[in-house]
Amino acid sequence: MHDRSRGGFSLVELLLSMAIVGLLAGIAMPNLRGMTFRARAAEVAADIEVVRVATLSFNGDAFSWPAEVTAGTVPTELSSGSDPYLPEGFSFQGNGYQLDYEFLSPVVIPGEPGTTQLIAVAVELDEDELSNAVLDLFGGSIVFSLGRRHTFLIDRN
Repeated sequence: MHDRSRGGFSLVELLLSMAIVGLLAGIAMPNLRGMTFRARAAEVAADIEVVRVATLSFNGDAFSWPAEVTAGTVPTELSSGSDPYLPEGFSFQGNGYQLDYEFLSPVVIPGEPGTTQLIAVAVELDEDELSNAVLDLFGGSIVFSLGRRHTFLIDRN
């Protein structure tokens, strides 16, 4: 005879509920990790867009391009002066990535003999998963890609 007055759960009920929770966690964790990398890729995209707009605005005002700087360094033309082109405190060092402003000149592009210079921003990523998320987000708009470094064209002359 069963004693129904006893409280609590049986061992089978506890094991079954733990198995269900484990199964749900196993399904949810990869999705959570992927969402984290997609969110970080969106942060990279936003920073690239800020640099692109600032560079084009500088060119529109000064009729020239900012000078080449080392990777991870903000060009002084974009961050100095009474009305800087980049937001205050903007950094080329991000969470798992580093931006690099590129002024490539002279350039010879096969099939495009009139092109003499390229203005671009490159991103160097620390993790393969973040690099893959950036590739997925940008699709075919990446001009050059080598490993975890992706270069995005701003302008060509």
